[in-house]
Amino acid sequence: MSEANAAFLRDGYAALQRGDIAAFKALAREHLEDDFEFHQVWDGRVMKGYEGTIEWLEDMRETWAEYRQSVEEILDLGDQVLVVVRIEARGGSSGVPVDEALAILWTFEGDRATEARSFTSREEALDSRT
Repeated sequence: MSEANAAFLRDGYAALQRGDIAAFKALAREHLEDDFEFHQVWDGRVMKGYEGTIEWLEDMRETWAEYRQSVEEILDLGDQVLVVVRIEARGGSSGVPVDEALAILWTFEGDRATEARSFTSREEALDSRT
């Protein structure tokens, strides 16, 4: 199932990158467990379920005047998938530019994501698995 999970993530991040929110929402509904949790490294918040994912999406629109996210790597690790993205953004109220990589370690049960945890680096994400 891990190849399918990597494909789901590739499709989801591609939908976000091209601004296809309807496709992103459809993928999230299909592949996120009801008790899915997204742990954010930047502010320590935990977004829960589909609703939390949509809240995250709305927060991104409110926080950033400009926001681009591109996938640098997707690494299939069995029941986990590591996604490394490059974030290029500009703060909405501050105007401060951001250009950095972020790693998200996704955990799956079958074809449904149960958790995603973001990290400041690929290495930190991989080290968290031990």
